[in-house]
Amino acid sequence: MTAGAAHRADTILRVFDGVPAAIGYWDSDLRNVVANDALLTLLGLPDATGRGMLELVGPDMFALDRPHLAAVLRGERQDYTRTMIDASGRGRHIRVALVPDVVDGDVVGFFSQVTDVPSSSVIELDRDESMSLLATTMEFAPIGKAVVSTSGRWLQVNRAMCALLGYTAEELTATSFRELTHPDDVADADAHLASLLDGTCDQIESEKRYVRKDGSVVWVQRNAVIVRAAHADTEDIIIAQVQDITRRRTAEDALARQATTDALTGLGNRHLLLAQIGEIAQSATTNVGMLYLDLDGFKAVNDTHGHTVGDELLVAVADRIRAVIGVADSASRFGGDEFVVLVRSARTADDLEEQRMRLKKVLSEPYTLTSTATPLRISVSAGSSWSGDDPAGLLRVADERMYRDKSARPR
Repeated sequence: MTAGAAHRADTILRVFDGVPAAIGYWDSDLRNVVANDALLTLLGLPDATGRGMLELVGPDMFALDRPHLAAVLRGERQDYTRTMIDASGRGRHIRVALVPDVVDGDVVGFFSQVTDVPSSSVIELDRDESMSLLATTMEFAPIGKAVVSTSGRWLQVNRAMCALLGYTAEELTATSFRELTHPDDVADADAHLASLLDGTCDQIESEKRYVRKDGSVVWVQRNAVIVRAAHADTEDIIIAQVQDITRRRTAEDALARQATTDALTGLGNRHLLLAQIGEIAQSATTNVGMLYLDLDGFKAVNDTHGHTVGDELLVAVADRIRAVIGVADSASRFGGDEFVVLVRSARTADDLEEQRMRLKKVLSEPYTLTSTATPLRISVSAGSSWSGDDPAGLLRVADERMYRDKSARPR
């Protein structure tokens, strides 16, 4: 080598080592061919020649870089950013460039260059990563999430919310929450929104119903908070989190019905009736009547035909009661063969008396049951009371008059 050539080579090496960027060259087997001082410092090594990249950077970093390494060996230039811990234990944001070295159409290796990301860019990178994480968290959350305007319009919804309501995101953002709220819950929903807007509360937690696109109703647990605008020219927003609780509500409603329903007849039970009477007494309502019905000789039916026939008879009696009473009225099985009807459809005590006589007549007609070939006929004693006479004594008075009716029957 001539003196001039040696001088140029020495100059190139000094420039190579003097460059602040960490520069290296790697063969197609990912072994280091050459590394400048900056790269060796980054790796914390005195020399890297001939050593594999996996050994030099460690398995965690190598796993992150593997897709980029595969791409550059296919001849594709790679530019990306990465967070790493350098040899001194300091966390660094770096930008990596991988440039393929192509000879006669084949990739024989690649050049690598690693530079620190400027502090201003780090801030932007952190911000972008945070925004990306926030968007990903909302979009893929397992429960419904939405951003709502103060007027009630959907501004942003996630996948779970769309699946919950059966609409696309575009369809939802063209509507408001009122349009999808069950009609019976709109007033409460508006009141909750108003309390957020006027500062009465900062967050709300409630159970409500939405009507899905297919017309079905879904119960949800809704939590919402208001986020005040940072500037006068921007609008407050409401962030809502919605979880499907339809199964729980259905189970609770079923348990509630079981607690207040007679298992045999499907009418209300004694517990429900006493609760209804308590409500009437507290409200001092003066236009409610009560009918107390007793099946005379029911014990004889059980003794003669058996309890299966007796049960079928009770069910048939309940069906006839349902068919006779008004929509506003409610019937309960109070005891074994005793039934009570709260008559809200009557306007006067005379109306109530007409209903008492009609029920006695209908319930006394013969019963044709599947469990016995012989039609059964029973007599019915019925007493009535009117809340205008004694609201607190509705049940007592009706019971007394039922026994008076029973005593008046010919023996």
